[in-house]
Formats: sequence, C-alpha cells, structure tokens
Amino acid sequence: MKQKNHRQRQPKRGQQKNLQKPKQTSAAVSLRLPIFAAFFLSGFAGLMHQVVWAKLLVQLIGATAYAQIVVLAVFMGGLALGAVLFGRRSDNDSRPLRTYLVLELLIGGYCLLLPILLHFAGLGYVSLATNFFEQTSLTLLLRFALVTFLILMPAVLMGGTLPILARYLVRSVEETRSQVASLYALNSFGAVLGAGFAGFLMLPLFGIYASLAVASLLNLIAGMLVLSGVRRERVLAQTSAHHLLEQPTPVGHNTGHNKTAEKYRPLHYAVTLFALALSGFAAMGYEVLFTRIIALSFGSSTYSFTVMLMSFITGIGIGSAIVSRLNVKRPLWLLGVSQFAVVVTLVAATPLIARMPYLIGLLRIELQGQSFGFELFQVGKATLCLAVMLIPTICLGVSFPLVAQVQARSQHEIGARVGTTYAWNTVGNVLGVAITSLVLLPRLGLGQSFHFNLTLNFIAGSALLFVAAEAKITRRILVGATTGLVIGTYLFAGTDWADGINLARNHLRLRTGPAEAMTSADIARHPASSFTAWTHNYVARPNEFKYFFYEEDAHATVVVAGNDANVQLYVNSKPDASTATDLDIQLLVAHAPLFLAPDAQSILIIGHGSGITAGSVLRHPVASADLVEISQSVLNADVIFSKDNYQALSDPRTQIFVEDGQSFLSTVPRRYDIIISQPPNPWIAGVGGLFTVEYFEKARNRLNEGGLFTFWFHAYEQSDEAIKLITRTVSSVFPNVMLFADDDLGNFVAVTSMLPIEPDFAAMEQRFLDPAIQQDLARLGMPNLTSLLSHHRISQKQFKLLVGPGPLNTVQHQQLEYMAPRSFFNRSNSFVLDQFDPLISGTLKRSDVLLDQYIAYREATQRPITRRELIDATKYTANMGGYGRKVAKSIVTRVGFADGSK
Repeated sequence: MKQKNHRQRQPKRGQQKNLQKPKQTSAAVSLRLPIFAAFFLSGFAGLMHQVVWAKLLVQLIGATAYAQIVVLAVFMGGLALGAVLFGRRSDNDSRPLRTYLVLELLIGGYCLLLPILLHFAGLGYVSLATNFFEQTSLTLLLRFALVTFLILMPAVLMGGTLPILARYLVRSVEETRSQVASLYALNSFGAVLGAGFAGFLMLPLFGIYASLAVASLLNLIAGMLVLSGVRRERVLAQTSAHHLLEQPTPVGHNTGHNKTAEKYRPLHYAVTLFALALSGFAAMGYEVLFTRIIALSFGSSTYSFTVMLMSFITGIGIGSAIVSRLNVKRPLWLLGVSQFAVVVTLVAATPLIARMPYLIGLLRIELQGQSFGFELFQVGKATLCLAVMLIPTICLGVSFPLVAQVQARSQHEIGARVGTTYAWNTVGNVLGVAITSLVLLPRLGLGQSFHFNLTLNFIAGSALLFVAAEAKITRRILVGATTGLVIGTYLFAGTDWADGINLARNHLRLRTGPAEAMTSADIARHPASSFTAWTHNYVARPNEFKYFFYEEDAHATVVVAGNDANVQLYVNSKPDASTATDLDIQLLVAHAPLFLAPDAQSILIIGHGSGITAGSVLRHPVASADLVEISQSVLNADVIFSKDNYQALSDPRTQIFVEDGQSFLSTVPRRYDIIISQPPNPWIAGVGGLFTVEYFEKARNRLNEGGLFTFWFHAYEQSDEAIKLITRTVSSVFPNVMLFADDDLGNFVAVTSMLPIEPDFAAMEQRFLDPAIQQDLARLGMPNLTSLLSHHRISQKQFKLLVGPGPLNTVQHQQLEYMAPRSFFNRSNSFVLDQFDPLISGTLKRSDVLLDQYIAYREATQRPITRRELIDATKYTANMGGYGRKVAKSIVTRVGFADGSK
C-alpha cells in the first residue's frame, strides 16, 4: 500500500505540470496574497524605522561619519546575523508563519519602547563618555556598544523575516528565484514608499515619535495579515490536506535532490557568493557616492537625500521584480551580464551626471514662483535621479535572487541558503558604505571612488562569466570585449566628469540663469553652448585663482577659491565663509559676546569655517579656546586663511576637536564662559538639530554661571514662520536674549544668558583701546565703540516682546529642517525682526539698545560723544549699505553735538 501511494505521488513529467497548476491559482494564491502584502508593509516600516533611528541616535552619539557608520554597520550586521540564524531555523520550523508573526510583533513592540531605552542608555553613555572624553578610540567603542545594545535585536529580527517567508513560499528548489525575487521586490517597493512617507509627510508634519508609532503599527498590521493567512490555511487544511503549504515536503514535488543544482559545483557556489558580496559592496558604494553627488548638485537638504534614496531603491525593486517573472535557465550567465551592464550603464551616464547641477538649475529657474513649484522641483529631482540611476540599479537588483537560485541545492535547506545568501549581500553592503565613506572618498575622491566600485562590478562579472559554462565561450568573450570597448572609450574620452561637480560653487542660488546666457528658447536650441556658459560661471578653475584649495572627506567636499580681494570657502558647493563678503558677521559673532563679558577666559567655538571668528576671539586676552569642527577638510583648508585668522589653529591656547557639536556638548567634562555656535544654513540636512531646544539646553548646561551662549542665524532665504520658530525656541531655554545684526538685518548674532546681560561700558572702552582689537576691527573700517554698538538692534526687553506663542523646534519634531529648504527654494526673505529695530524705525525716542545706553552713559559721566566720534561712526554706518544710512541718521538724532546742536 505504501509503495502504491508512493508511486501515485511521482507522476510523469507532463502529469506533474498539471498537478502544480491548480496549487498556484487557487488555495496557494489566496494564502500568498496576505503574505506578500505583509512583507510589503514590513519593507515600508523597516525603512521608516531606519530613518527614525538615525535621527534619534544622532542626538546622542553625534553626526560624524564614524558615528553614522557605526549605526549602519550594526543595523546591517544585525540583518545579516538574523538572516543566517533564522534561515537555518526555518528549515526545521513546522510553523514558519507563526514565527514570522512573532517577529513582526516583537519588532513593532520593541521599536515603540526604543525612545525610553534610548533615554536610559543615553544617561549611561554621557556619564561614561565624560570620563573617557579625551580618548577618541574608547568613546567610539562606547558608541558602538551603545548602538549595538539599542538596535541589534530589532535588526536581527528584521533580518530573519525574509528567509522565513522564503522557506514557507518556496515549495521546490526551482521556485527559489521567483519567490525570493518577488519578496525582495515587494520589500523594496515598500521601502521606497516608506522613505517618501517618512521624509515628505510624517517627519515634517508630525515628528519622530509619531513616525515611529506609525512604523511600529505597520509591523503589527503585517503580523495580523500573516495571522489571517494562518487562520485561512487552517480552514483549507480541514477541507483538503493537499493544500497544506507549510509542510516541508509539499505534495507533487520530488524532494530527493535537485536536478537543476546538479550542474553546479563548489566553485560555482563560491564564485556567486564572492560576486554577490562585491556587488553588494559596490551598490552601497554607489549610494554613498550619489549622496555626495546629490549634495553637490541639488543641495544638502533632507528632501534631496530622500529623493535619491527612493530612486535608488526603486531600481533595486524593479530588478528583483523582473527576475521574478523570468524563466531563468542560465543564472550564472545572467548574473555576469548584469554586472557588466552596471559598468556600461554607469559609464554611459557620466555625461548626464556631470550636467546634473546645470540641469537642476534650469529646472529651478523654470519653477521659481510657480504654484506648487517646490513640490514639482522634488519631482524633477526624482526624474533626474531615475534617469541616471534606474538602469544601473535594476541591474544591481537582479543579483540577490539569482544567487539565491544558484545556492538553493536542496528543498530541506532553502531557508538556510536564502539566509546565507542574504548575509553575504548585506556584509558586502556594510563594507561598501564603510570603506567608501571613510577610506575611498577621503583618499581617492569622488571620481576615483566611482571607478573603484566600477572595478568591483567588472571583477564580479568577469568571475561569473569565467565559470558560466551555461553560455558558449564565444558569447562570454563577446560580452567581455564589448564592456572592455566601452571602458576603453570612456578612458579615451576623459574620466574627469566629476571635476565639474566637485568644483561647482554657489550655483545652488541660481534663479535667473547663467550670467552669459540665454533665454529658454536659446537653451533649447543650444544646450551644449548653455552648459558651457554655466560651467564658465560656476565651476572654479584652479589656474584662475591666486588661492585655491580642494579636498574631500567623509563629510563634505571643500573648495577654497579667491584672490587678494576676497577668498571664499565652499562646503558642498555652498559658500560658508570668506575674507570679505561676510567678514562683518564673522567678526561680530566673536566680538559681541567678548565685549559684553570682557573677563571671559574659557571659550568654546563650534564650527571653524574660515577660522576668522576663532582668530578674532583670540585677539582678546582669553585663557583657552576649544574649537569643534566636524570636517577635517575644513580644518585642512585653514592654511589658506591663516593670515586672515592670525594663525588661530597654531595658537597655543587653541585645542582642536574633530567632532559633532551636539555630541561634544553632551560629553565634554568642562564648562565655559562663552560658547559660540556657527552652524551652516538650516536648510542643510542635520543642521536643524543645532537650533533645537535640546541643543540649546546642552549649551546652557556647559556654561559657567553668568556665561553667554552666542549663535548665528539668518533672515535671508527664511520665512517669517522659521524666524519666529528660532526665536521662540531659544527664548524657551534662555530668558535673556539680545540680537546684533549686519547692515541689512540679513544676518543676526544672538547673545543669550540665563542671567540679565549687564554691559560694562568702561570695560568695553578699555577693551576697544587694545591694539590687537583695533587692528581686527579696522578690517571693517570700524573706528570706535559707538560704531560697534550700532550693530546691536534688539534688546533683551524687545526680544521678549517679539516672541509669541507657538511650536518649538525640538529633537522630536525638527520643523526647521523641513521648513528651511522650502524657503531656500523660494528665496523668501523674512523682515519680521526689522519692525523691532529702533535704529531703523525712525523713532526719535531713545531705547534700551546698547547704543542708546552708551550715549546715556557718556552723558552721565560728563563725556558726551564728540563731533569726531559722531562723524566717524556715521560715516562707518552709512558706508555699510542696507539700512546703514538710516542707522547713521538715528545716531545723529540721538547724539547731537558736544555743543548741544543737532
């Protein structure tokens, strides 16, 4: 009887086909739909979790490249570990759907608790890191341990979901590729939507905690969908035992051995895993490089990075989806061809990559001032990203499911093989992002790092075609020769396409077209000529400048270019400091707090830039100045500015820390009399964190009693709403705030304190007589203390009046980071603070700004402002530009002459 039943389960080949068909179209399909939907939601939630975790952890461990690599390494390492562990377990799991359900519930539940765990872990981290503050290697190890403690477990659980579902769905070795590819594609498409949902909706509107809650809810929904599948399966099982899909030996399939796998040998298995690791390395390497390209071309806003990430993952998902629909009989051949295709398509895309800053500039011009222009601009970014990356990422997306097909050798170890394959791919990813970010970019630069990763794809493709006996040797040679021809043409035509991207500067503010060009019609008729005009205007040529510096590091591409009249520092194409253009605000952010606190000895400066602020600080008789700068390349560029900043980095009072400002404030064991914060523009991703309640609190906690916290912010390219958000946020931490400003109230210096700021005018006068101070301020043509005090525009009392009710910028909800890019695109300018400035309002009544207080002080001490002082001060202010003439008139009105005349 047993033999008879056995013979019934082994039909002839034609009969076996007929037996399989109803399984795929009836019960199996009805069970698989909720499983596919669950894995789609799992990918959606997984990407949201990754984004939120990065934002949560950066507040604690900092935003340095090393800290971010630690986060990514632990996360992806956890995925690899989970894939191996649960992959092996799934082969002996009689109820894999139940296991998947438990994993999703655990992931969702744990992530809801993550903010609480982060809080307690943070307390321990700050306490320990303070003790090891000077030992960078130990603090990095401590960060690694903290991140491992917080996110390794959910990452391991996430890594286990794919092999478990693959084991459940794959009923024969021959189905491995299609089912794994389908799952991988659905998960990728879910990740695309998750990135967009988090980056464009949840985080801007509702913040981190709401995003985390929604992501966790999606994990729970995914679990519930699988639970419904379990229940339906139970009902079907009661009706017909033939529909039990969870049996490890499905009905109608030969489970003895895999005939397809017989043609593969240990060499094939080793080569495919090796090639997959190289491909995974290159894939994440390209993501790192395109992140830099996007920052240089589009600007470093959080929206730009979201668009790039969505475009990149879209191609991966499409590649997997295509493989799931193909009947692949020669996977080694297709794998090798796909690796060569990555090389060919990326090489072919380099002319378009080189033109990305130019093309996005044209789009910015066309959409400026239009309804929904900002939203259409993001669509345009995505279109351009897809035009460059879609085909290469599709080719990268076929790798994992094809290798899984080759690696699947037996029905009894499907889960283990899928898990191991996924782990090799993920380990390659970890190495790709770490080595490309920390080694290749700083040492080789953007272009050569791009070539390095292309080489990895070429090596992978060559190894695969070498062992791909499925295809004729002539066909393999033809593919290799064609790829070699493309590479040779590329090398002959020129490989310097990255120079135009790296050396482009100040083009992000392009709103009206290149200076030498052209109407839209001209551009359409002569695109090459217009690109040439753009290049001439916006790309720095080293031989045209007396002073030039160019360097790339893990954080930014830094360019310094200029002549004797002005030398400009550009970080990721954006001007950050200069020797002339914004010299006034660089000096003011140093001198304003030090004139208000002339006895200050310990100074902390966050952000180096040109170093001019640090140099001005050191003109004062301070005892020490700690300097924190996140980019080593910015510090290396200081050699160009050393004369302008009085060789600040060489001053024995200066101690340099290459670190993120937030992390430094969290762990530095000492306090300061003055802290000066010079953040970049808040439309840059991550900079909004330097305007949060939590950041201001960290600064407050590192001040000595009566200490001053000073920071720069701007009103140009900002909305009124953004300026109100900044003023509300700082006033929620510091009760006493006064504002200094430049000539047109475009740049502000906020000087804040927990105690009322009381000026000592006698000490100010004495300090102004210091030759070192006079020499420094003479660069602005500032002749006396009256002219310096004319930059004080909003008093502590006035500041309290301008602050109204409303939301605050917090770590949980960094509204400024999402608000500022829109203002930057629209070139909005806020004038909300102008109305509180008594020197430009036309009022004749004296106020409590420092200028009026000083005039009263001079009168009270029987030393009224002299005619000479008045003439010099009014001449200085009138020459400033902007509101300068109004300020000069206010000074005359308020001072009068020594003889009492007006």
